[in-house]
Amino acid sequence: MAITSFPAFLLALGFAFVSGSGVAAQTLTVQESIVVDYRPVVARVESGDTATARSRLQGVVTRLAIDEGVQVKAGTVVAVIVDGTLQPQLAALSERISGLQAQVRQKEADIARHASLQADGFYPAARLEEERTALNVLQRSLGSATAERRALLARQAEGQIKAPADARVTQVNVVDGAIVSPGETIARFATLDGIVRLSLPERHASQISEGGTVTLRLPSRSGDIRTATVIKVYPELRDGAVVADATVQGGLDALVGERVDVLVSVGERRVIQVPANYVSTRYGVDFVRVKVADRFVDAPVALAAPLVDVNGQLEVLSGLRVGDVITLPETRK
Repeated sequence: MAITSFPAFLLALGFAFVSGSGVAAQTLTVQESIVVDYRPVVARVESGDTATARSRLQGVVTRLAIDEGVQVKAGTVVAVIVDGTLQPQLAALSERISGLQAQVRQKEADIARHASLQADGFYPAARLEEERTALNVLQRSLGSATAERRALLARQAEGQIKAPADARVTQVNVVDGAIVSPGETIARFATLDGIVRLSLPERHASQISEGGTVTLRLPSRSGDIRTATVIKVYPELRDGAVVADATVQGGLDALVGERVDVLVSVGERRVIQVPANYVSTRYGVDFVRVKVADRFVDAPVALAAPLVDVNGQLEVLSGLRVGDVITLPETRK
């Protein structure tokens, strides 16, 4: 089924006032228009990019803050995983660090006192040097334990699973209380960057080019029409289909994988179109008032379709010629 676009150039309207029964009538001169016919090609809407949130710990999901369909911001915590073995290690390290800090303070106090005695000649210099060496060892042990605790805290923080980008959740693979392993997928996301990915049959590859525009029709959304600009055409076919990224004017709030019709041009043709209010219908026959000599008569016409286009025009197949002057139908009492 062909779909007709906007006319390339509109009817030339000639407004005149003709006398008849003392009433001014609006007239126009019929001219040809050039229209482009389109054929719908089934395509699929995919997200421009997808992202995956994975676990980096082995543990238990203690909090799950997302569900399929919700939108999240980059950095939002979507799940919390707790490794039960980390907390005891952190507690042991904290105690060890406290002990080492106490030893360092005691050793520093001893060295300060012994240094004073050694200056007066009452403490061996070799013994004082040994104590300073022991203090250095304690300080390094304390630094090592502190670094080990920071590493465990960083590992514990890995249990907070964050959204990698502004995205919509398309799949959640775990539930509260689930046990997960490192690398296991927690959720999948479709990014919200205003880019949609279209997948079209291979035979239409020549009609898609970067920088070009395509018209999309959404059958599942009352036939809504959108215009998209192609920003990238991928050089590799995927399952026998051409894949292209496009930006949709006004955005496109569609489901991932939703079917859309891409209206592909199949050629141009010349037609005669008239405004819908110039056509009257009586007993199932369509009429247009045409000027013949010095008066107007009702001439039967054949219409291509009973529905008007987006400009309120009707296509006339027969009954009118280029140059005919037509006017509004008479008001019948």
